[in-house]
Amino acid sequence: MAAKRPRTRRAGQPGRKDGAPDAADLRLLARDAALAALKRLADLSRSEDERVALAATQELLNRAFGKASATGNADEAPAHQPLVIKIVRFSETDIVDAEKGTQP
Repeated sequence: MAAKRPRTRRAGQPGRKDGAPDAADLRLLARDAALAALKRLADLSRSEDERVALAATQELLNRAFGKASATGNADEAPAHQPLVIKIVRFSETDIVDAEKGTQP
């Protein structure tokens, strides 16, 4: 069996002396691919196959908000305030009534 030759680093090539990329280089490479991966997950979340759509949607939600607590302990404070969206619809008569000081 032939002995393996040690890998050498080329001039200007990032990484450790043995030629392997270091952790910072790997993080940069992963971040470069992250946007494409998120777009692919978003595409898969609209899949006709409900299992694929569910798995992709769960992964997107986990990445955006973190995984749900397995204990379900109500005493734990949430890390962030929940997002609350209130949709209010005004009509022309509501505006006129508000100007008059009356309620509809």
